[in-house]
Amino acid sequence: MFPMPTVQVSDEANGTPPAEQKTPELLPQILAPPNDTPIKCTCATMQPFTTNTRCRNTTLNTMGNEIRGYLVGPMPAEEFLEEFLSPTMIPDYQPLTSFSEGAFASTVSAALETEAYNPFINTMESFAPGLSFIDTHSNADKINCKAFSFQIKPDICVYADGIPHDRQSSCDISTTEVVVEFKCEPHHNLFYTPAHGSSRFISETDKAMDTLGQITSYAAAQLGAQYRTHAFSVLIVCEQAYILRWDREGVTVSSAIYYNKEPHLAEFFHHYAQASPAVRGVDTSVTLASVEEASLARLKLDLPASWRMLKVTVPAVDNSDPITLIFPAPQPVGRTPIGRCTCTCPAYNINNKNVVMFKDSWRVANPDILPEGETYKLLAKHKVSNVVSCIACHDVPSLPQQAPQTHRLAHAPGRVHTPRSLHISHQLVSIVHDTLIAHKEAYHKAGVLHRDLSAGNIVIYKGKGILIDWDLSKLITIQGAQQVNRTGTWQFMSAHLIQHKDAKHDVEDDIESSLYVILWIALMYTMTHLTVPARTLLVKDVFEVDELEGVGSSTKSGFLTSRMHFSKDVFVNRKPLDRLIVALAELFALRYTLVTQEQQDVYDQMTKWMERLNPDANEMTLLTNIMKTNPVHKMKEHMEILKSHDKILAVYDFHLGLDGWPQDLPVSQDIASYVKYHVQWHCFTKSQCYSWPELSTSSKKRRFKEI
Repeated sequence: MFPMPTVQVSDEANGTPPAEQKTPELLPQILAPPNDTPIKCTCATMQPFTTNTRCRNTTLNTMGNEIRGYLVGPMPAEEFLEEFLSPTMIPDYQPLTSFSEGAFASTVSAALETEAYNPFINTMESFAPGLSFIDTHSNADKINCKAFSFQIKPDICVYADGIPHDRQSSCDISTTEVVVEFKCEPHHNLFYTPAHGSSRFISETDKAMDTLGQITSYAAAQLGAQYRTHAFSVLIVCEQAYILRWDREGVTVSSAIYYNKEPHLAEFFHHYAQASPAVRGVDTSVTLASVEEASLARLKLDLPASWRMLKVTVPAVDNSDPITLIFPAPQPVGRTPIGRCTCTCPAYNINNKNVVMFKDSWRVANPDILPEGETYKLLAKHKVSNVVSCIACHDVPSLPQQAPQTHRLAHAPGRVHTPRSLHISHQLVSIVHDTLIAHKEAYHKAGVLHRDLSAGNIVIYKGKGILIDWDLSKLITIQGAQQVNRTGTWQFMSAHLIQHKDAKHDVEDDIESSLYVILWIALMYTMTHLTVPARTLLVKDVFEVDELEGVGSSTKSGFLTSRMHFSKDVFVNRKPLDRLIVALAELFALRYTLVTQEQQDVYDQMTKWMERLNPDANEMTLLTNIMKTNPVHKMKEHMEILKSHDKILAVYDFHLGLDGWPQDLPVSQDIASYVKYHVQWHCFTKSQCYSWPELSTSSKKRRFKEI
């Protein structure tokens, strides 16, 4: 089981032409005992809607800590080359005959790290004709990597000959073939060699995690800026070198290569120089658009003339002629390169001259998981309202060596636009109401549960809310976990899922998420009576729930049960909005009512007693009335309400019909810095002294200091 690259094109919402489709003006575009797939708590799930820097990869160390569980190795260097760059994969292969021990003597003897670059380049270019090695250590990529909070400037970037580049220019990660990173201090080495007599091969020191984070950021940038199935990088620490293969499942690492004595590193580049683009990891289904095609597409998509344009052909879902699209080259984001890595953008359809939405992602190749294109077919078959129509989709064909390899080798189980003219209150609630209708019909008509109802998965088309992004959806007939973990959007998950990472994701969880979509957008774009610190803390309690090993705190459920902030008006001149949020919170709070073990035991005993007693009708009525007073029985009744779309939609309908909804435009609201308002977390012990955990940017406890 491995991720499979998938592309799809969405054209219309229930038959409506696509050209005018808009991103919702206030919805930022991003675009269970194992009885269900566990939540994956990483930057990919937590960053898109965070207001808190703790969820961002602001340091290399946090990126390293996030990726370290996805490393597999060490794989003997000879096996690594045979597996990924075997001469049998290369037609007309010419073997390396010129390597001799001491070839890199000038590199390993360099007194300073920067003095090793040119000797390495000069030597390696003789082994790899057809590749250009460029010293980029002082020239960051400032064009493609603006989303990163740190500079992307590898020590050496390797380019294919024929790719235009200036030897004095800055790094261009969008055309880089291989990244080479040097470290001249042994304590920067990420890997133990030779594993110190144990099965561990990854060092977990801060310096090692910085190194891992650094090379991970380069891989994230390269895979994010290019259409690739995989990429290679090289880490050189003193006289040792490691080759790494990155794909969407993880990283396969070679054993240490003493590259001045052993030929494996020189052979790697020698093989790479002769390999085809597909073997190198290039997604050959995507090509550069012609000058004419690019110019026309930029005009239609309102893009600057400097933007690089790509071209892809996708089979149509109705078996008609394939659809050819011209779309902008992606911009990488500062997140680890593992997972679905969804990329969406507008694209120009050459066939009919229309603008469509293009989505590219890696799906899990599991027969029990329906591809998103097939899900859209199922929704269309059952005439589900308020969803887009998918006009083209397919799994990208690839060579066997292009498939992700990490899990197989590890023997692991399968696994445009700022806020504009949306009237924040009434229209916001109305579009969420529309998406709940789509959710209801998909669930009851097509048997599909969406499982990621969030602000980023709702778009507006002609005033209607449209529910998109069904690649996390699941057929309700499928039971049990289908993946190692799943991604979603942390800020909008139900309090139950936040607090129980292995809980089954059910219909009531998605329905509860609708409240958080409204509350999040309202707090971000509506004036309130709250002070900036008070609003910030409310956002933190509900949406930035603290997490430890995938388990979130109870602050979100605490908000539902207390509703303390809403004891008086919160939003300025928006009483219907206040009332709706309170009404929904009261309903969803029923799920989090305390039921003691004693009450559960009493209920279970009475249920068994009634089954044995076999009472007549009058006795049954009496006993049933007694049972109804038990909190467990009340909880069961409440859960039936929370599973009902109709009952929740009725709440929306009632409040949408109230007077007092204003028609003013949204205004972005200030959120205070958490650093400025940070309070030390003290951990009191029996000792008279106390200690506190120092929090890193990923909110993990790193060390304790005694004071």
